[in-house]
Amino acid sequence: MRSGLAVLMCAVALLVAAPASADAVVNAIVRNAAKQPVDGEVSLSPTGEGKRFRCTTSKGACTMRGVPGGRYIVTFRPKAGSPTAPRKVVIPPSGNTDLHIAAK
Repeated sequence: MRSGLAVLMCAVALLVAAPASADAVVNAIVRNAAKQPVDGEVSLSPTGEGKRFRCTTSKGACTMRGVPGGRYIVTFRPKAGSPTAPRKVVIPPSGNTDLHIAAK
């Protein structure tokens, strides 16, 4: 019985000590003017210091996890055709965010 209590207390201590993740999940959705999905690479570059995030769309969608909240520049490079103009976006510090991108 005492061994079980010790294991339980260790598990609780680890849960309390574990840092909470407050990063966002960004769902990129890319469509052209005809509302058709477009595949290519979505890139989020921070306006200041920080890590750049990228994902490759499949059927016009992809997901980036662990994105810290802040200001970013989003670009999209399609597999064929011209890239989009860079656009400023704000990512919230946590939760799920849909990022709609209009491809050329």
